[in-house]
Amino acid sequence: MNLSGLMNTYQQFKANPMQMLMQRFNIPQNMNNPNEILQHLLNTGQITQDQVNQAMQLRNNPIIQQMMKR
Repeated sequence: MNLSGLMNTYQQFKANPMQMLMQRFNIPQNMNNPNEILQHLLNTGQITQDQVNQAMQLRNNPIIQQMMKR
């Protein structure tokens, strides 16, 4: 994916995160609490704890934090 495609995906996610997540993962429609969703994804094996840890590290990256402020 090129930078333009990545930015487009980011804008779509920012506009409607649940829609983007539901395209990729099996999340019950009545679930909207981020912690519940995360636990569901872990419990059903759709993601691993290592993936969660990597995402948390990215979230703390200064470059990513700067992008999220836009």
